[in-house]
Amino acid sequence: MIPICIATVRGAGLPVLLESIRQYAPEHPVYLRGPESVIEKFDAHLKIFGKPRSFGEDYNEVIFAALKDYDEVLVANDDIVLTPDSVRLLMEDVGIIKTMNSVRPGPGWVASRSDAARPAQNVRTREGDEKLNFYKYPSEGLIRVAQEISPIFAWVSKDAFGEGFPPLNWYSDDVHCQDARRRGYVHFISASYVHHIGSNTIGFNAQKLHDEAMPWLKEHRPEYVAAWFGS
Repeated sequence: MIPICIATVRGAGLPVLLESIRQYAPEHPVYLRGPESVIEKFDAHLKIFGKPRSFGEDYNEVIFAALKDYDEVLVANDDIVLTPDSVRLLMEDVGIIKTMNSVRPGPGWVASRSDAARPAQNVRTREGDEKLNFYKYPSEGLIRVAQEISPIFAWVSKDAFGEGFPPLNWYSDDVHCQDARRRGYVHFISASYVHHIGSNTIGFNAQKLHDEAMPWLKEHRPEYVAAWFGS
């Protein structure tokens, strides 16, 4: 069964996340990375002890550890909660996408929707004038193509993950998505949903996170800086 990879700094949301996995996806092994003082008390198939670095570096470590044993993984933020259908719907959509002849060499990221995410993944974003139907917008049940996704809860294959995330907190997912698209991969948003606290790990100081990422971006991906920020 596909493993769920989690990296954490403070572990504030871990008890609820891990309980939701135990309740709704107990067959999926958990690969957990974080400070020993934070994660030692939690059960996991594999625990990797380490001090926090960046989102990209921490998740690379735990994802690559899982990819030694598996060809695909589920990646989860440490501040989400699964619903009873989160994993089932995500994997059903992955299966559908894999049958699409137009998706070659294969799907890139396939990501769940959430209540705290970029607009394309956010369930508060509706298409056109659609109305709520049984508490949901009809478009929430559709698979859609995306330029970038946030791997709040998402599937990725070993081939699509490639060399992994850059060593950044902010923009690590944007860079990875663009790099994967350059290699021919297409990213998708699933009908799956998870509840997300939002920015519980890296914080809410957007300007600071942006400023910290810019030197690396300007040195290693100046073309992305030009496209995203116009300079």
